[in-house]
Amino acid sequence: MRCRADVTIIGAGPAGSTAARTIAKCGYKVVLVEKDEYPGKTNVCAGGIPKPVFKETGLKFDIVEKEILKGEYYYPWGKKYLKLNHVSVYRSIFDRALANKAVDEGAEMLTNTLIKDVEVRDEKVFAFFSDGIIESEIIVFADGPNTLAFRKFGIGFKPDADKTAVSVTCEVKWEGNPLDCFEFYYDHDITPWGYGWICPRRNTVNVGVLCLYSKFSLNLMNSLNYMLKGHPLTSEKLKGREVIWLRSALIPLAPARKIFGKRMLVVGDAAGMVDPVNGGGIMQAIHGGKLAGEVCVNALEAEKFSASFLSKYQNLWRKSKDYLLIQAQYLLSNIFLYLSKHDKNAYIKMAAFINGGIRGIPDTFRFIYLNKHKKNKELFL
Repeated sequence: MRCRADVTIIGAGPAGSTAARTIAKCGYKVVLVEKDEYPGKTNVCAGGIPKPVFKETGLKFDIVEKEILKGEYYYPWGKKYLKLNHVSVYRSIFDRALANKAVDEGAEMLTNTLIKDVEVRDEKVFAFFSDGIIESEIIVFADGPNTLAFRKFGIGFKPDADKTAVSVTCEVKWEGNPLDCFEFYYDHDITPWGYGWICPRRNTVNVGVLCLYSKFSLNLMNSLNYMLKGHPLTSEKLKGREVIWLRSALIPLAPARKIFGKRMLVVGDAAGMVDPVNGGGIMQAIHGGKLAGEVCVNALEAEKFSASFLSKYQNLWRKSKDYLLIQAQYLLSNIFLYLSKHDKNAYIKMAAFINGGIRGIPDTFRFIYLNKHKKNKELFL
């Protein structure tokens, strides 16, 4: 099988599907390639989505499981409530809905198709799979943290023990459960650098644990089992309930240094478009996917596919609010990672700082923060 397109996109997650939809809307031929039977089938995610995503994407609310307006944050020194504006979804449904939006605009989707190699030659780019080739002008890598873009071309996210997290998650059956908020557990007994969570749907709850790879010394399944059967708060709710499925994945916790090349762009997890503290990246992936799609359209209109022309993608991304937040969180996490040599609860204190729980912060950071927010001191004391 040999097919031709203007753009080939590897990976039909939120980033890839958004890029495909953006390009197809402008009348160009896009092939969206998904390795699984359908988008989101093997995705590892709690399923918490910011509500504004639905307005931005035009997705219908009928795929929403629960509206989540509150978060419960459990720290060693107590519990904190925060207002949220989220919903819970099944990623297998959410990702398919996004991909279908791209198909509705004219994109072609190939499922059960794993891209094994990519080559740039004869002023074209070629993507090879088991029984065929896709020839196009540009290729977009939206294929996750273990991206072929880095393995083959040295661009995109570079896996590193201090920049990558391991996540283990499971879906637990709980018909008609009464939970109406996200629960986040910051406990060194769960994970030394990360957190555990419970995310409710209508008839199940997602339970998971995230840990920085360099801090990962034991089997993370032990941490998940502790959440399910041993933790004094979570096990009371979850013990004895049926686990429907169990999955694990890597999560990038640092922005990629370079996300473009000749005839190629990298987006989503493959580009490190993820919050380096909590590992969330749906909104960032969608914004990055839209930007990648727009730059592809510009390149096709100008018939320019050099690395220098496509570098505008990285320049624009690095001016975005998403990137600036990711970069700030990454720098902060590096500081606290250093502090963790002397304080086993460094991650918990960093998370408390970000979530507004100033009490857990070392005096130096407390002083700096409060001096920048003198008018709001009474909120944190």
